[in-house]
Amino acid sequence: MALSEDQYINRELSWLAFNERVLDEAARTDLPVLERLKFLAITASNFDEFFMVRVGALQFMREKGLRVKDPSGLTPTQQWDQIHARATSFIARQYEILHQQLVPILYEKGIRKLRVADLTLSQRTHLEAHFMEHIFPVLSPIALDDGLIATIPALQISLLCTVLSEEDAKPVRRFVLFSLPNSLPRHITVPDAEGASHAYLNLEDVLELFITHYFPSEKVTACARFRISRNSDIVAEDHAEDDLATAMEGILDKRLKSPAIRIEIEEGARRDLVTAIRQIGVAQNAQVFTIPGELDLSAFFAIAGLPGFDELKVEPWATQNSAQIEPGESLFDAIKRGDILMHHPYESFEPVVKLIEEAAADPDVIAIKQILYRTAKNSRVVAALVKAAEAGKHVTVLVELKARFDEARNLDRANDLLNAGAQIIYGVHGLKTHAKVCLIMRRESGHLVRYMHFGTGNYNESTARLYTDVSYLTCRANYGSDASAFFNTVTGRSRFVHFQKISMAPFGLRERLLGMLENECERAKQGEAAEVMLKMNSLEDRQMIQALYEASQAGVKIKLNIRGICCLRPGVKGLSENITVVSIIDRYLEHARIYMFRQGGRPVVFISSADFMNRNLSKRVELLIPVEDKEAKKRLIQILETHFADTARGRILRPDGVWQSQTTTTKKKTQRSQEIFADEAAKRSKQRNLAPDVLVPHVPKA
Repeated sequence: MALSEDQYINRELSWLAFNERVLDEAARTDLPVLERLKFLAITASNFDEFFMVRVGALQFMREKGLRVKDPSGLTPTQQWDQIHARATSFIARQYEILHQQLVPILYEKGIRKLRVADLTLSQRTHLEAHFMEHIFPVLSPIALDDGLIATIPALQISLLCTVLSEEDAKPVRRFVLFSLPNSLPRHITVPDAEGASHAYLNLEDVLELFITHYFPSEKVTACARFRISRNSDIVAEDHAEDDLATAMEGILDKRLKSPAIRIEIEEGARRDLVTAIRQIGVAQNAQVFTIPGELDLSAFFAIAGLPGFDELKVEPWATQNSAQIEPGESLFDAIKRGDILMHHPYESFEPVVKLIEEAAADPDVIAIKQILYRTAKNSRVVAALVKAAEAGKHVTVLVELKARFDEARNLDRANDLLNAGAQIIYGVHGLKTHAKVCLIMRRESGHLVRYMHFGTGNYNESTARLYTDVSYLTCRANYGSDASAFFNTVTGRSRFVHFQKISMAPFGLRERLLGMLENECERAKQGEAAEVMLKMNSLEDRQMIQALYEASQAGVKIKLNIRGICCLRPGVKGLSENITVVSIIDRYLEHARIYMFRQGGRPVVFISSADFMNRNLSKRVELLIPVEDKEAKKRLIQILETHFADTARGRILRPDGVWQSQTTTTKKKTQRSQEIFADEAAKRSKQRNLAPDVLVPHVPKA
């Protein structure tokens, strides 16, 4: 069965729908104002990446004159036009929420962005002193010739100004450009603001207020503020692994000069400056947006995180220690006692980091092998691997240099590890390596024991506090032999072998999932109860969608928990009436991949690094890990069921592609899955800490 166009939702429009769901959180009146502001900032950050990558790819296709249709039947130009219309409406709603809802509450609570016209003399004096010391020496005005050619950094706020001077008693006008670097703080604190606990001006406001210091004998007649996004859909041609590091350095350089994909111009700019901005950006094909307020709403992350305003933030959920690990216990001893499943960030990511740190210091550990895709800024994981290599342990690390927007950091990490004596692999030819696995080999009583961490998220201590992921720690021998074979395959160009337990993309992972679906289909056709529950970030792959449609038609009950993109249409009679799709947007970013197949009442449960995306299943190195421990499996199924019962933050996808809040469709008491997980983690931690002082025997009743 081939998919028809009406059976597939356009990927880009589905992503825009996801960002609209995030914006819905910024509009929630039951959330504290700084939490709402955080969600607003998230939507802006999401939008930046969407334009640089996805719209950048569409721009390339349009410029090449390609008219190939996507599975939903839209050409690149049609997608481009629909994205522009949808984005325009989205931007209007962002600023409506900001100006009409959030700013008044922030003002009332003492967080105020001041107007230049309202500054007192003492405040102006303070700001001018700050400007002369911290801003004036840093910025460099760039005079533009008639061709208006300039290389403007992506995502930085820029000011284009007209400067009037006299030459030979005749007025002469020229354009001058300022770009505001990220090294300068966006918000400048203003002291002594009446009634305000925190008052500030934006950097661009302060620059424009004192801009005449750059032109003491001339006049600045007008300024326009704008921001350019550049096409970042540039990939390395990794023809030779030896050259990949150099190629990635070239990629970073190309992004600085790649074509503009989007230009945002603050409302009120003079027409001649708008025309000049378009010319500067070399942006004949860029999407241009007039922004009804300050540029770059992602800067509100800093305001949302201001210290001292706890009453304006959500009450934090405490991250708990795993109940399966005793305080101060060696991680090797804990894993030897039994498989450990952790649900982050409700349970701390710390045991994963400590496992690697313990391995680095343990004289019985002889080797560590690990995949690094994205890491924290000051990564303890990398520091531990460096320590292990310096201690003479055999350390092999595959550092994925093609992790988009983390290329520069990963190059630095690779160099640090190389200098420490580790073996470094720069990814795999033609593929991104996205698997999450660490293998530790340890001598114990004359034998070699393998300890493993398999995960759904990156080895990043920072995002582990914000993303929901699953970690699985085990020392099962068959998993260990699979992990060794996996590393031999990706680091040594070994011929692919079939594993005992795990599956690997692009060699067999897709086929295993399809086989599991086919098995459920056969059970349903024979009258058995057949059920599938799948949790992932995105569903786009046509073959997987087709298989899910066929399973639905066979009578398999399918529940999908998908955070972002979903190109499948659920609930269509004769096609997908047995499929429901739920998306959860809440305090933490849902990032785990959990797949459950009922299998006649003996469920098979997997965790994975892979979504149901063509890139994950066919163009990346990914892992699918079966979880066989009885309690761990039971807990993963409970996680899935709790998500599907979420009526507080869960949204249902309708057949027409519209997402609907469940609070409008049910009269039952609302359940919030993330809150439930936080409460359960706290209860498990409390129970572990309640050691009985007195042993009380059970006696029979009289």
